[in-house]
Amino acid sequence: MLEVCYWQPGLTGGSQDTYVRHMLLRARSKGWRVVVFNSRGCANSPVTTAKFYSASFTGDLRQVVDHVLTRYPQSNIYAAGWSLGANILVRYLGEETDKCSLSGAVSMCNPFNLVIADEDFHKGFNNIYDRALANSLRAIFKKHALLFEGLDGEYDIPKAANAKTVRDFDEGLTRVSFGFRSVDDYYSNSSSSDSIKNVSIPLLCIQADNDPIAPSRGIPREDIKANPNCLLIVTPEGGHLGWVAGDEAPFGCPWTDPIVMEFLEHVHNETGSTSKNSVANEPQGVPKTSVPHLSEHV
Repeated sequence: MLEVCYWQPGLTGGSQDTYVRHMLLRARSKGWRVVVFNSRGCANSPVTTAKFYSASFTGDLRQVVDHVLTRYPQSNIYAAGWSLGANILVRYLGEETDKCSLSGAVSMCNPFNLVIADEDFHKGFNNIYDRALANSLRAIFKKHALLFEGLDGEYDIPKAANAKTVRDFDEGLTRVSFGFRSVDDYYSNSSSSDSIKNVSIPLLCIQADNDPIAPSRGIPREDIKANPNCLLIVTPEGGHLGWVAGDEAPFGCPWTDPIVMEFLEHVHNETGSTSKNSVANEPQGVPKTSVPHLSEHV
């Protein structure tokens, strides 16, 4: 029986991105089916209403998981998310708690605490990343600008359309679309750091200590340690999605790819190959035996 891997890219990422394609090919080489979820407007996916996506909204992800489960009811479903996609994924796991339909998950370069991430985004060289992501958000918005004409309420469409920072875009559009009073309210109530304590399936979190977008100080280390379902790896280097070490570096897959697949295969083998969606009382949590070659650096 082929298992299913579901990948969720970062803020403006999609199925065309190299880091996603490398992971897809590795999973396929292991005989797994692979699904990539492109957020609204990303990777040329259509936007049909005046609403994009946000760090807080898990509705689209939930629909993807339900659709895959309907399509492959006898398979276990595993998920991996990068950056903002990781934040959304962990929020979903926390919302689903012990009712989660996934059998295991991996979070990479998760900003975790969006208030801290926003603070660090405006420091020094990090402004380069901020402007680059704002450019990508503006490009997505431009393709669908007609949908947002004449909106009532607190929208500031010109601010979003001309955003120089991610915060500008979120202030003008995102936080209003999803009902937050301010951009700070949006960030403080959309952080996945608060979700870790409710995660009830095996979850591997991989972070880099020098990540400019997902600051190390925002990692919920104590909550991860306290939750037996969670594992944490923090590498000294790596930046944001910049793990280039490994046998296939620098032009092949990053160091994380074989680790992610090794973890998911280990979880799958330890919890049994029978679909958790068709068996009552399926074992939950990180398997008691150690995960080969994984260690924690905090």
